[in-house]
Amino acid sequence: MGIQNKPEPGDRITTPTSFSFFSVSWLARGSGCYENSIAGQRYPLYAGSVFLRRPELEHLIRVDAESGWLEYWLHLGNFAWPFFRNYLSLRDDNLTGYFDPSPEWFARFDMLMNRLETAPEDALLECAMELCAFAADCVRQTRGSGEEEDMIHRGCEFLGTNFAENRDLHAFCLKNGWGYERFRKLFTDRIGISPNHYRIQRRMAAAKSLLAQTYRSVESIARELGYCSVFDFSAKFKAYTGLSPSGFRRKAQAPYRDFFHTPLNLIK
Repeated sequence: MGIQNKPEPGDRITTPTSFSFFSVSWLARGSGCYENSIAGQRYPLYAGSVFLRRPELEHLIRVDAESGWLEYWLHLGNFAWPFFRNYLSLRDDNLTGYFDPSPEWFARFDMLMNRLETAPEDALLECAMELCAFAADCVRQTRGSGEEEDMIHRGCEFLGTNFAENRDLHAFCLKNGWGYERFRKLFTDRIGISPNHYRIQRRMAAAKSLLAQTYRSVESIARELGYCSVFDFSAKFKAYTGLSPSGFRRKAQAPYRDFFHTPLNLIK
């Protein structure tokens, strides 16, 4: 993480470029635009803008000459992108936003940067967790407070949690004073898939995580995720992933099998 000026022509990249990492940048001063090569779209950047770099996505940040560009940036590994995309409902075709940070935000940035520079190696894991939390807070603040933004993000939370419950989307919309068809169209336009497919996607993501990261029985996982039987879960999981739950678990855990079977006191 750091703070960067781009005052000279030589500091600017003039051709679309992709990076191997995921990053969050906040523009304190200056102007320009974010060009998404895949979507063929341009988004204006100005003081207060947030822009994200997604791994392997070709894009170009154009810096206006003499605009006094000053950027706060935080780079995370490529491992972070899937988590940010799935759990913060990010889209490849809109990776910009805006927020007005408080004085506490700057203090937190300085504190984290100092900690990252001075931390011993055995404290870097905790630093990485703090940096991810800080970046997530920045992204959340770009969502804005408009009615449509509120609908989308409350809808994502409603659809992406408590899979054992029978979630009635019509009743959810009625409770919030929204028209069902309006919500469904807005959600599909913004997220790129229907509310029903979004819930299926999040439910299957939860299933894959539980299968890969725990030794819980398939029956226990199916029950937690609200499937009527382990057979129903297995059939739907295979239709979605191409693998049975047990087959997926074997494949996911294979690289770590020696680690999982090593007593903790023997891990150095």
